[in-house]
Amino acid sequence: MYSYGDLNLTEEEVDEVLRKAAEKIHLYGMETVAILTLESVKPVVYVGGELSRVVIAPFLPALGPQYDTLGDKLITIFEDRKNIEKLIVMLEKMAKGEKAPKEKDGKPPEKTEGAAPKEPEAPKGDAEPKKDAAEDGSKPKGWRRWLPF
Repeated sequence: MYSYGDLNLTEEEVDEVLRKAAEKIHLYGMETVAILTLESVKPVVYVGGELSRVVIAPFLPALGPQYDTLGDKLITIFEDRKNIEKLIVMLEKMAKGEKAPKEKDGKPPEKTEGAAPKEPEAPKGDAEPKKDAAEDGSKPKGWRRWLPF
């Protein structure tokens, strides 16, 4: 349990915030950049959290009570190295495509016993290399779709 002032966070709340952050990063295709950045700043996240309490937190009440609480929650979560490592692991799994789909009740689907995993087809030797999105006429994915070139 995490506590700061009047704010008490459970592990489920922390995991939900980290999952939402990982999904947003995955949506824009920025997993590699985020992992590199998080690994770089992991040694100083506590100092950054305390600095944000001094610099940013005094201005949050002016935005409204919901932003004040959200800001305190995010600062509390992201100043812990364990949470940064959890986010990095989530992003690495998403980058590899290992994200397990969830059912409506929030549980991952059960595996059937006799089903063997499907193996990907081997590329043919005379196949052409994969073209960039701009060359084949399809739209780029993630944040690249907003670039003018």
